[in-house]
Amino acid sequence: MIVTTSHDHFEGANPHPTGVWLEEFAVPYMELLHNGVEITVASPKGGSMPIDPRSLPTPEQDKAWQRAIAASKQTTQLSKVSATEFDAIFLPGGHGPMFDLPDNSDLQQLLREFHDTGKIIAAVCHGPVGLVGATLSDGTPLVKDKVLTSYTNSEEIAVKLDKEVPFSLEERLRDLGAIFIAHEDKADHVEKDGKLITGQNPNSSASIARALVAALNQQLPAIFERTLEAIAPAQIVAEFPVNTFLENLAIAPDGTIFITSYEDGKVYRMTQTGELTDFAKVEGNMAGIVIEPTGDLLVAATLKGKEPTICRIQPTGSVERILTLPEAIFLNGMTHLQGNLYLVADSYKGAIWAVDAISQTARIWLEDPLLARSDASNPFPAVNGIKIYQNALFASNTQRQLLIRIPLTDDGAPGKPEVFLTNVNLDDFAFDNLGNLYGTTHVYNSVIRISPTKEITTIAKAEQGMTGNTAVAFGRTSNDNTSIYITTNGGMSLPPSTGVELAKVVRLEVGVQGE
Repeated sequence: MIVTTSHDHFEGANPHPTGVWLEEFAVPYMELLHNGVEITVASPKGGSMPIDPRSLPTPEQDKAWQRAIAASKQTTQLSKVSATEFDAIFLPGGHGPMFDLPDNSDLQQLLREFHDTGKIIAAVCHGPVGLVGATLSDGTPLVKDKVLTSYTNSEEIAVKLDKEVPFSLEERLRDLGAIFIAHEDKADHVEKDGKLITGQNPNSSASIARALVAALNQQLPAIFERTLEAIAPAQIVAEFPVNTFLENLAIAPDGTIFITSYEDGKVYRMTQTGELTDFAKVEGNMAGIVIEPTGDLLVAATLKGKEPTICRIQPTGSVERILTLPEAIFLNGMTHLQGNLYLVADSYKGAIWAVDAISQTARIWLEDPLLARSDASNPFPAVNGIKIYQNALFASNTQRQLLIRIPLTDDGAPGKPEVFLTNVNLDDFAFDNLGNLYGTTHVYNSVIRISPTKEITTIAKAEQGMTGNTAVAFGRTSNDNTSIYITTNGGMSLPPSTGVELAKVVRLEVGVQGE
C-alpha cells in the first residue's frame, strides 16, 4: 500500500501549491510494478493525488512513469483500506504530507497494525511525517529508538521552505526519540532498521525502492554495492569439514590460535606451524573466547541444559565451569575491560555483561536499545562483536547493521552509547594501530576495512575464502602482526548457490600492525 497526501497547498500567508513530489511516488511505484508487486494507492480523501508543480515530469519521465501517473489519479480513501490485505506500506514525500498525515487517525491505526504484525513500513523524504503521530499499543511513539532518516533541516533551509512548513520534521522525529541519521544535502541515503526503511530526499527514491523490493523478497539489502575494493593477499591456513560453524578465535602472544566451533562445542588449537588439534570440548555450544594473562582461556558457552555459562579452559585442555548466568540469553563476543573484568555481549538480551574472572561474579554492565534486536523473530544476533579502542567500547549490532561506540570512564563504566556507523553488517572486528577497523560481514561473504573517517573498503570476498566469515583477530608475533586471521563457516547461515563450503581459517595481509 502506498499512502499519499490529499493536501494541495501550503498554509499561511503564502498558500502556494504543493502535494506529492512525483519522483518519490513514481520511481518506487514503477520499481515495485516491475518486480511483480501488487499495489494499492490510498490517500486521506481518495481520488486524484495532488502533485507538487515543481516536480512535474519531463517528457521522458512522463513516458516512463505512465502507469504510476495513471494510478495517482484514482487513489482509494484511506479509511477504506485494511492492513490485513498488505505486506508493506510506503509513504512518499513532498510537502503536502506535512499538513494532512501527521494527525491522520486512519494512518496511525494502520501503522500500529503494520508494526504489531511485523510488516514493512517505508517512507522517503517528507513521507516519514506520517510516522510522527503513530504510537504502539502502550502509547510509545512508533519511531522511538528507531534508526531513521528524512528530509533534513539543512535541506529545508536550502529550499527556503523552513518557515512555511508547520514544524521541522527532523526535530520532531528526534523529539520523539528517533535516532536520526542525516547525510549531506541531496545525498542518496537510505536507513534500514528492522522492518522500518526510510530515505532522506528525492535522490533516495530509487534506492529506497530497491530496499523495499529486497525486504518484500526477504533478500539482503545491497549495503556494500558501492564499496571501494582493495583486495588483500589471502592464504588459507586451515580447513574443516562442511557444516563446521567456526565462531570465534583468540591468538596467544606466541602465535597459537584458539578457535571456537559453535555447534559442536569445541575449541581447536593451531600452532604457528599449522598443527591443528582438538583442544577442549563442552556439552553444548561455544561462542566468545579471550585469553587471560595466565594463559587460561575464558569462553562463553551455552551448556546442554541451555545454561549461559562462562568456562575456563586450562593449558591442559581441561574445562572448568566458573559462572552460570541464568538471566542471560545468548552469550557471544568477549573482550577484556580492565583488571579481572571481562565484557560479554548478550546478543538476544540486548545487553553487555561484566564478568569478574577471579571472584566469579557477573553483573549487567550496560543494557540499551541500541544493543537490542528490532525484530525478535529474526534469529540474527543484535550486539555481537565487542572491542575496546581509544577509551571506548565499540559494539556491532548485526541484526540492525549498526556499529555502536560507547565511551568509557576511567573506572571502566559505560557512557551513553552513540551510533558510529549505520548500514554496515558486522559480526566481529579488530583494530589496527592507525584506527582502521577490520570487520567480518558474515552473510555478505566479505571482510571490510573502515577508516577512522568512516570510509569503507572491501579487502576480501568469497573468492578469497570469505564465505560465511565470522571472526577476526590480528597475529601477535613479528612474523604476522600485520596480518589478520579470519574464521568462516562456509556459508551455513546463508548458503551460496553452490552449497555450504568447507569452514576455513584464512590469513589476510593488511600491512598495518594490530592495535
